[in-house]
Amino acid sequence: MSSNQYPTVNIAQENEARLAPSNESPRREFLIGLSATAVALGAIPAQSGSAGAQAANRSTNQPESMHMTFTLPDLPYAHDALQPYMSKETLEYHHDKHHLAYVTNGNNLLKGTEWEGKSLEDVVKGSFGKNAGLFNNAGQHYNHLHFWNWMKPNGGGAIPGKVEKAIIDGIGSVDKMKEGFIQAGVTQFGSGWCWLAVKDGKVIVTKTANGESPLVQGATPILGCDVWEHSYYIDYRNRRPDYLKAFIENLVNWAYVEEMYEAAIK
Repeated sequence: MSSNQYPTVNIAQENEARLAPSNESPRREFLIGLSATAVALGAIPAQSGSAGAQAANRSTNQPESMHMTFTLPDLPYAHDALQPYMSKETLEYHHDKHHLAYVTNGNNLLKGTEWEGKSLEDVVKGSFGKNAGLFNNAGQHYNHLHFWNWMKPNGGGAIPGKVEKAIIDGIGSVDKMKEGFIQAGVTQFGSGWCWLAVKDGKVIVTKTANGESPLVQGATPILGCDVWEHSYYIDYRNRRPDYLKAFIENLVNWAYVEEMYEAAIK
């Protein structure tokens, strides 16, 4: 699929003053891999098995008295591991600064709220439409925890059979899925995300603005791509279609998508 099928998008400069990176570095050492995501969820204790997808998708009821905080996980690969499709500089800014800002601001905004001590997923769902500042940062923290795991070096390639079948059943074909996914990202005006999600047992393509996700649309995300400018502007400038094509063809970690799909349909 050629990128010239899609219009070049000139996105207005993102207003991220409220998310200005902090000079603090509250990073902790975590096990690298999918199991790290469960710990990094900040409100969910580590579990055995397919921890990343299971922990993110299940509904948890942590005691109110249990103080939980958001934590920035280490990347599951080196900063330069996704080149040439995503540069070391992009990951240094995106993970080390932008994601850190969501974590820092989210922790500050969580204090004293009714969601303090709840799981990250509960914070995201509960604060939506009720506490915009907390939702924006918690939502972006949730999205990014998965975003790093949705990519891997030498990604793309064959889609696991169960996921491929679900895509064909829900969307029509893998090619239609890829075209729709790219189109959703291209046509998301301003900042936001494009997604594959499970809704009513079917795989769908959708898009959301800013820090929203299918979680607040009655669906469960299984793959998402960040289309905020800081995700791609260093490498692609205003060529968002090229970034999305590179993501879906060369970066996606389909094994992690499969984990999230299996957790979503349980």
